[in-house]
Amino acid sequence: MFKKTKLRLVVLNTIVFFLLLNGFGATLYLYTKERLYSQMDVMLQEQAQHFLHEKNGDRRPPGGEREAERRVVYVFWDEQGQMQLQVPEGALFAEDMEKLRPEGKAEQKRTVSIGGNDYRVYDLPVNVAIRGAAKQTRTMSVLASSQPTQEMLHSLFWVILVGGSISSLLALGVGIYLATKALRPIQQAWNKQQEFVADASHELRTPLTVMKTSLERLFRHPDHTVLQEGESISDAIDETNRMSKLVSQLLTLARSDSNEVEILRQPMQLDALVERTAERFRELAMLKEIQIESQVESSLEVNGDQERLQQLLVILLDNALKYTEDGGRVTVSCRRVSHAVQLEVADTGIGIAAEDLPRVFDRFFRGDKMRARTHPGTGLGLSIAQWIVEAHGGKIRVESEGGKGTRVVVRLPSK
Repeated sequence: MFKKTKLRLVVLNTIVFFLLLNGFGATLYLYTKERLYSQMDVMLQEQAQHFLHEKNGDRRPPGGEREAERRVVYVFWDEQGQMQLQVPEGALFAEDMEKLRPEGKAEQKRTVSIGGNDYRVYDLPVNVAIRGAAKQTRTMSVLASSQPTQEMLHSLFWVILVGGSISSLLALGVGIYLATKALRPIQQAWNKQQEFVADASHELRTPLTVMKTSLERLFRHPDHTVLQEGESISDAIDETNRMSKLVSQLLTLARSDSNEVEILRQPMQLDALVERTAERFRELAMLKEIQIESQVESSLEVNGDQERLQQLLVILLDNALKYTEDGGRVTVSCRRVSHAVQLEVADTGIGIAAEDLPRVFDRFFRGDKMRARTHPGTGLGLSIAQWIVEAHGGKIRVESEGGKGTRVVVRLPSK
């Protein structure tokens, strides 16, 4: 799918660039052509006007005094369109005159091809007597070779063509690079989504299988009492609770990804929330003979969503108790650090392997198989914790060493 999308992007970008480049090249070529021919026309007009404004009453054809004049040919026509005189003599053959003869008697600028060469011609109606001409001159044609202009335009054409071809190849390479770069985050997001769906399906399949097995067991003994089938019913309830928790966590993450979860931040005492939440877990900790110690400074005020911050504390304390062996210790501390409030939850549990630390916030990541098998869970808790912290403008990190416990550090902006 992404290969086809990438190909379409590259082709589209290249075509658009090619069209823009061709448009620019054509515009440049036509503008240059128009300017060059305009300059030739101005030069020819100046030569014609130079002759017409001579003070000599009988007007002689202009000599070759200037560089511009040495490149110019003058042809004089009578009223019947017959050539009277050309200067310099012999510049044009008699058979060329048919092509050069002006059409009509109006002033005009035109290009004619004579002897394989192009000439720019300026025709000007006049009514003057030219020495050497038998009749009154009615039209004067001033012409000059446009070969230098054609050569310049030819060179410009090849520059545009070669430059455009090279630029198009470069555009193709740049298009491939940009398309790859643009699609990379989309492909990564797609891969994560596919992985997320696969992991979610796997996690949901287990409780559904257990529930199905438990219910089928009940149908095999329809005459049994609730007490006799208490184990099957208990298994079904446990898996229902687990699936409900998993679905709730998945919904939270899905809403956080789409920014549908609103964080209601308001001034609150974080120290009081930490103490209350730690107290709730002490009774559960006593069942495993785990000691929960709290080291909380007073008057720690932050701008936060109390419900979400309590969810954060529950996740961290639940993980700490889950991965701490009987007789261990969990320490909860909260203190002011510079312009922030730092919350720490440390335990003396089994810890996390160094190679697993970079992935602890990945969704559904459970670490090594032994850890996942002996301490069941969804692998979504720390992902949700990270989202809550970042939504409050804070940072979270995990420090751990296999067999030596884990320490989670959260830093939130103080009010």
